[in-house]
Amino acid sequence: MAASKTSFRVWLLRGLTVLAVIVAGWWFLQREDNLKVPLGVEQAAIITYSGPGLIVKPFRYGVAVNVRIAQVTEHSGAKVYDVRYLVNREGVHDLIEYLMSDNGGALSGLPSFKVMGDPKLSKELEARVKETEDIGIEVRGHYQATLVALAVFWILWLFALIFWRRPKKPVPVPVKPPLSLAEQLRLLLGELEEGGLSAEQKARLEMLLLRCWREGLVPADAPMADVLAAIARGERTGEALDHLQRWLHRPGSGVADAEIATIIRQHLPARVAVRP
Repeated sequence: MAASKTSFRVWLLRGLTVLAVIVAGWWFLQREDNLKVPLGVEQAAIITYSGPGLIVKPFRYGVAVNVRIAQVTEHSGAKVYDVRYLVNREGVHDLIEYLMSDNGGALSGLPSFKVMGDPKLSKELEARVKETEDIGIEVRGHYQATLVALAVFWILWLFALIFWRRPKKPVPVPVKPPLSLAEQLRLLLGELEEGGLSAEQKARLEMLLLRCWREGLVPADAPMADVLAAIARGERTGEALDHLQRWLHRPGSGVADAEIATIIRQHLPARVAVRP
């Protein structure tokens, strides 16, 4: 009786061990066959196929896997397809089910390519992305501070250019109008009465009196010789010219300064008396 119980236990342990090995082998095979991918993240797969050309089946709303062929190349008589896919649902999906031949024929000799959409991987990926966003990247280039400093420097430079050492506007000097003929004669008369005239002032007086006497006798552009001849022939100017010439060129001729002052007064306008 005891021997039979021992034999039963041994066979039970052997059976459990074999069952555990089978379950473990099945589990490992399942892990190798199905590639786990996160949901909502595009993946890539390379498919080499020598049969008819592959195309993606028409899109259906709510499809579990979005598939597209990014590039097709040829190598050793076969076509190499760069297939991109995005798993939308949890579970196992075969990419071959989303492909078809370009001529509508059956796909023979094309092995299955199963992937498993794993929401855990998606959560882990979201967590890693969030950690990256929380950490952030700080570029210590002082970009904003540099821009502010440059802006302040530019404003200061502009104000300095406008206001610093800017030449002041020149103050306009009032231009006095030239003295009239009568005003010049009155000034020379004052100098004559106060003490006499210099040689330069005498020459100036002669020129001014000749200008007064020539009016109405000769044209304005007449030569000086004609001007002197016409003034000497004039009834009211001939005697005055004679007195002036003797006073200027012959000091001992007896012509007094008072006589020249009288000649000058004849060409001055009468002063208007102002009542107090």
